[in-house]
Amino acid sequence: MEEPEREQKIPEKLKIMLIGGSAALVFYIVFATNGTQNVYLHLIYIPIILSAYFWGIKGGLSVAILAGILAGPFMPLNISEGIRQSTGNWITRLIILGIVGSITGALFQKIEKLNNEIHRRGLISPLTGIYNINKLLGDLKKKIDKGDKFKIISIKLTNLVGVGKYVEHKFAETVIKELITELERGYGRDALYSFGEDEIIVIDRTGRGNLKTIENVLEKYSTAVQIENITFRVSLKVGVYEYEGGSETPVQVFNKARIAYEQGEEFESGIYYYLSQLEDRKREFFEISGSLLESISRDELYLVYQPKIDLSDNTISDVEALIRWDRGDRKPVAPDVFVKIAEDIGFIKELSKFVLRNATDQMVKWEKMGIEIGCSINITARELLDDDFNEWAKREIAGKKIDRSTIEIEITERVVSSGNKKILDILHAMRGNGYKVSIDDFGTGYNSLMTIGEIPFDFLKIDKYFIDRIGRREIRELVKNIINYAHGLNKEIVAEGVETEDELHVLRELECDRVQGYYYSKPLLPEEFETFYFEFLGAKG
Repeated sequence: MEEPEREQKIPEKLKIMLIGGSAALVFYIVFATNGTQNVYLHLIYIPIILSAYFWGIKGGLSVAILAGILAGPFMPLNISEGIRQSTGNWITRLIILGIVGSITGALFQKIEKLNNEIHRRGLISPLTGIYNINKLLGDLKKKIDKGDKFKIISIKLTNLVGVGKYVEHKFAETVIKELITELERGYGRDALYSFGEDEIIVIDRTGRGNLKTIENVLEKYSTAVQIENITFRVSLKVGVYEYEGGSETPVQVFNKARIAYEQGEEFESGIYYYLSQLEDRKREFFEISGSLLESISRDELYLVYQPKIDLSDNTISDVEALIRWDRGDRKPVAPDVFVKIAEDIGFIKELSKFVLRNATDQMVKWEKMGIEIGCSINITARELLDDDFNEWAKREIAGKKIDRSTIEIEITERVVSSGNKKILDILHAMRGNGYKVSIDDFGTGYNSLMTIGEIPFDFLKIDKYFIDRIGRREIRELVKNIINYAHGLNKEIVAEGVETEDELHVLRELECDRVQGYYYSKPLLPEEFETFYFEFLGAKG
């Protein structure tokens, strides 16, 4: 492994001029003060020590010998009286100067060696024994400044920390050392760097763009390993970024390789290339997530309500509460996008509380206005399984004295299809306490008509995907079978996303119970719904 370069702050010519100038000044002072008999000759140690600092033992000794000779037979003891130095005197002084120059040079060399070792250790990871992030960024800067084109490869061992923590730490160390050995054969040790204990970075200086070594490594570690009756597989995600020039910083180049491996499943091995769209999405994610955390305190969130129509008597049976985000002049974000981000960052509980609190407040206001209808509220699996949230929701609803049968909890099919017994038990308990349960997005998950009967629910919502295609014979038959099956279980069907009269006509023929969609109304603000409600009631009357 190469030694770090010593930083050169003073040009060589300037050093020579500095040494020569200081020596000349000393001899001038000695000569001007009438010879070597006075103390001023001791100033000669200054250029000797400087030369020892600049060039070590050789420099200190060389300048000491030269100074000793010039201050010896060529410099009188007393110039005005013409008294010359004795040979023994100036030779002794020359020896002393030589010793001082040598010792000083040796000390400076020792200090330099220690500094180089400290510097070298600062560029080596104690965990892996290869270069660390500091050396990586320095080397990247040199290559960028030179205009080189290269490939940077970041290899993330996504489950190595867990292996070391829960299986055997020595095994994790063995894996990383073997991986470094494999990569060293293909790229050379000086091309390897580590970031933390579970990420290896490679700068491919060959320019050939050959990933055969990486592919071999992935193949080798794709095999499951067994230790102490525990079988597991090391997961390696590889991010590749090809630098083609441009005004990028070392950190930006490094981060692009890391952004690349964030594609795919977290623990799924594979090679992924950087795409600019990835960075745009990540940047958008962090901007949205940061703003979302402050959305409630800024009063940016609000609810809209989409009516559901009972086809048996053409009445408004209930509404679905839907959350929206008013970002002002900023780029709008669709609900399905920011709700998913809220789940990812652990903010979904606050959103669910906001929806339930505001929806139930609105139900109380409407009841006082004579609008007595139910309201469906979407709840995630996380909230269903959160005992604190459930207790809070019970207190919130009880405090407002709302009839629990008017509250419908909507759960996506994917939640109930997971087979989680606790979720099913909670849904049974909720129905036992008077709440209604609706299975949303039916047909898009993993359930079948054979298993839906095992799930406690009151309403089955057919996804808009099927309603959009209900004119096709096979889709129409499928919807018909779903409706008949649900009716056989004494359940009701709600069709989502009804937008045309033809769709409504088919659903009436198939005896669908309720519909919602733009054919009747888009999601409405509370005051808009109040107008819609009374106009619909008047038209019906």
